[in-house]
Amino acid sequence: MNVKRAWKKLLMEQCRRPGGILGEYIGRRMNRSHFELTGWGLSQVDIAPDSDVLDIGCGGGRTLARLAQLAPKGRICGIDASEKSVALSRRHNAETIAAGRMEVRRASVSALPYPAATFHLATAVETHYFWPDLASDLREVQRVLRPGGRFLLLAEVYDTPKFDARNQQWLELVPMAYLSPGQFREIITTAGFDNVAIHEETDQGWLCCLGQKPFFIA
Repeated sequence: MNVKRAWKKLLMEQCRRPGGILGEYIGRRMNRSHFELTGWGLSQVDIAPDSDVLDIGCGGGRTLARLAQLAPKGRICGIDASEKSVALSRRHNAETIAAGRMEVRRASVSALPYPAATFHLATAVETHYFWPDLASDLREVQRVLRPGGRFLLLAEVYDTPKFDARNQQWLELVPMAYLSPGQFREIITTAGFDNVAIHEETDQGWLCCLGQKPFFIA
């Protein structure tokens, strides 16, 4: 493996779970690189001022800050499997945490540390690639949503012909979930979500998936 490829692989492994000095760099980089994608994705869903929101895989914490602005009367929670990411998110949002409006915890999406029907909205920005079991984990996300609550998933590495050559370079370096828009619709629907909607920003290669927890579950 040449030096350039080895460096890219190391960066991708850090994206999976940031750690150490390089993890600090990755967290800050994600705060910048995900900003426009996140803004576009959040524009696809209505967020009430008093919404309670969970950000899954909160990384460097910038999305948490945006959610706190969009829901100034709600409670904002973030979880991440990486201790480094938790530390970065807490640092980025220190004032909001001190005010009692936000908490950030180390946890896995496979076992979210919240009771059922806690949140109005759950977000996942560029993180589902590395979930332990995507189908099962989506059901866990649905569990912590309130009836009628929404789930928002954003990705810029997904199976689309226009960007497949670019995406394959990353897939060769580290295992990642790589789904087409149709496959996303199917897996989110199978997890029990209603009103599943898929939006694409084809110029950028961005994908937004939305689902809603049913108000009544048979």
